[in-house]
Amino acid sequence: MRYFKLIYYIFFLIFFNNISYSQTDTLTTDTLSTIADSVNTSLDSLKASSDIDAIINYSASDSAVFDLKNNKLYLYDNAEVTYKDLKINSGIIIIDRETQVMEAIGLPDTVTQGEFTQLPLMFEGETKYEGSIIKYNFKTQQGTASMGYTEADMGYYYGEKIKKVNDEVFFIKNGVYTTSTNREDPEYYFTSPKMKVIPDDKIIAQSVFLYIEGVPVFWIPFAVFPDRGGRSSGIIPPTWGDDATYGQYISKFGYFWAINDYMDINGLLSYFTKGRIDVSSRFRYALKYNFYGSVDAGYSRIRQGEDNDPDRLSSDQWLLGFIHDQTIDPSTRVSANMTFVSGRQYYDNSTNNLNELLQQNIVSNFTLSKFWEGTPFSLTVNYNRDQNLITNNVRELLPSVSFTNTETFPFRKNLNSLSGGDFYEFFSYSYNASFINRRLKLNIPLTPDIDSTVRDNRLGAQQIVNLNYAPPSSYFNFRPFFNYTELWYNKSITKSFNPADSVLTTNTIEGFKRAGFFRTGVSVNTNFIGIFTPKIFNVTGIRHTITPSLTYSYRPDFSNPSYGYYGTYINAQGQTVKYSFFESEIFGGAPFGEEQAISLSLYNLFEMKTRVNDTTENRFKLIDITASVGYNFAADSLKFSEIRTDFRTEIGSILNIAGGASFNLYKFDPNSQQRVNTFLFNTDGNWFDVTSFNINLATSYNFDFTSRKKTSNDSLVQSDSDVDYYMPFSGTLNYNYSENKFNPLFPFRSSNLSGGLQFNLTKNWRFTVAASYDFLNRQIGAPYITAYRDLNSWEANFNWYPTGFYKGFRFEIRIKAPELHDIKITKQTSTRGVFGDF
Repeated sequence: MRYFKLIYYIFFLIFFNNISYSQTDTLTTDTLSTIADSVNTSLDSLKASSDIDAIINYSASDSAVFDLKNNKLYLYDNAEVTYKDLKINSGIIIIDRETQVMEAIGLPDTVTQGEFTQLPLMFEGETKYEGSIIKYNFKTQQGTASMGYTEADMGYYYGEKIKKVNDEVFFIKNGVYTTSTNREDPEYYFTSPKMKVIPDDKIIAQSVFLYIEGVPVFWIPFAVFPDRGGRSSGIIPPTWGDDATYGQYISKFGYFWAINDYMDINGLLSYFTKGRIDVSSRFRYALKYNFYGSVDAGYSRIRQGEDNDPDRLSSDQWLLGFIHDQTIDPSTRVSANMTFVSGRQYYDNSTNNLNELLQQNIVSNFTLSKFWEGTPFSLTVNYNRDQNLITNNVRELLPSVSFTNTETFPFRKNLNSLSGGDFYEFFSYSYNASFINRRLKLNIPLTPDIDSTVRDNRLGAQQIVNLNYAPPSSYFNFRPFFNYTELWYNKSITKSFNPADSVLTTNTIEGFKRAGFFRTGVSVNTNFIGIFTPKIFNVTGIRHTITPSLTYSYRPDFSNPSYGYYGTYINAQGQTVKYSFFESEIFGGAPFGEEQAISLSLYNLFEMKTRVNDTTENRFKLIDITASVGYNFAADSLKFSEIRTDFRTEIGSILNIAGGASFNLYKFDPNSQQRVNTFLFNTDGNWFDVTSFNINLATSYNFDFTSRKKTSNDSLVQSDSDVDYYMPFSGTLNYNYSENKFNPLFPFRSSNLSGGLQFNLTKNWRFTVAASYDFLNRQIGAPYITAYRDLNSWEANFNWYPTGFYKGFRFEIRIKAPELHDIKITKQTSTRGVFGDF
């Protein structure tokens, strides 16, 4: 036996010191039957001359056989060979020294004739290959797999023959591509007689058929599939259809270009046979932890009819949008979300999205914010644009600048001290300065076909200083305050009334004008706490906290002629009318009328504590109620303000209830349609009128129907039932009632119930239902139903609006793989045609 092993090692050294590779050879079953000797081997290694420049490791469970006549090595049963980043496992591996080719095949199944086990499996780096026969040439580093599989980043490829040309390209003959997890019977697949695969990039195929459940659905002359996750450049496939207004169309055909890891862009084109073309594009960019943004552009051109036709339709609609968010440093940030659109018709023509169709205003913002660490200072620079899509009026603030100094205690020695210290340490101030340049563009209808555009530009500055003093107190919080506001404008107005023609004329006066006014007073608040123990059930205590707050404020009458902020004119009835010189300006003018007012508010909070066990108690809120009222000593009438009450409570985690009401003590005069200085109690015997009332009830729920059993930790386990089912339900329900009777002759009421429900009939079926009901008008508002079905590699969505202007349905089946989302089948009945998703 010792000599036999010596001969084995001599053969081994001779074989691998003389191995060289050139071309592929073929192993047959007859060759296997002629092998006479075999030697069991576990693991060995070699370094060959010629083209092999690294160690080759091999092993086999059964044997390693050397065929000296044909210069071949045979490895049997769980054979494995590794070379550099190449690793291959198979039932049988043959290495040919003359051809420099390694060949791997499966072992014949001893039970089923014609079947094989331990089929070849090869890994080269992160690329995986499977097949009935795999060959690899060490010299050219090329390989082939017959009836083989290779995995992509998404899905896998199968081919009659897979040939690796180099590290960057391999070809597939009669190839199949799918993302299905079922290799034996995939739900869908693409077939092509020739595929060129560029790993981690793309697959180019010619004459491509799409099969769904074995049935060919469509054919295209060529296709490019992504072979990596994330973004990849490629054609965006279009949809086809027929629109009642614009004829047959090809919609949203385009190209997506992944420029690099930081930016990409797409372009889309829609063409209609009856005089319409739409184009759109989106450019995106991002640098992680620094900034991100996008630029959107769209254009719709419609030309229907001849130039002389009375019903000719000519329309050019456009949109330009910009989003940017950037953190310049920890204290400086830029944020922008801006949209410029030609008008409402752009959305009417281009989308079915309800949020976009129902919006009445487009609001754009660009904001630069800065704060200084360790200081109370901050600065905000903003551009704001509000475009009304109904009237096309535009309001711009260009720019709006605000500087803020938050509450500061300038004389406080210890910044963390809340009590103690000298009296002057409790003095504080805050400051805010704002500058706004406002531009208005108003479209005023003159005739049904003619609009008059009015433009108005105004700018102004406002400064507000708040002074406060809050000395510490054991029982009462005492806080005197003084607030001063300064306004600066470059324009003012004057008014004059001409009794001859009853025309009131407003004139704009250019030139610097200022106005200053103040308000001062004192506020006091405290807390009263009551605790009682009812000793019922497991209630250990109920706590009632009362927080009264009393504020006195004084403000002089700045409409007095001595201040110079108001003017007067005589109207047609001979009455003197006061007006503010600054009523058309950005921040308004100084307030009208003297104020010497007391306001009282009372906050009540009820909490309860319950015992769970000897060591644990629960504490939760029962209800909180707030009531407030004011009295103005300086008013010549209607000295009492309305009484306002609000409440909020929760019934466990089941129901949230909130509401409020307003009460007026004065009588309403139906002739003048306003409140007069007469108490209701003196005339009608009632203390007050309810002028407004609202209540809201909201709940959310989760439950399920299941055959499964719950364990002690509330987890579900399979039951012993023959049928296992689990159907979770979740949803919300909201009821709102409001009533407004500020003018009892024209009361307003609303009563609405809204809710949503989501449930899973099975693991793969999910349904969502949402609707609202108006009890007063007896109408169902915006019902919406969706159904989702997980089809393994595919997904199906069904969206349905049963009623309303946008009623209709949309049914879509598409591949779940993100890289193939554009491969879909869509059917919709919306009268709005191709304009987009619901």
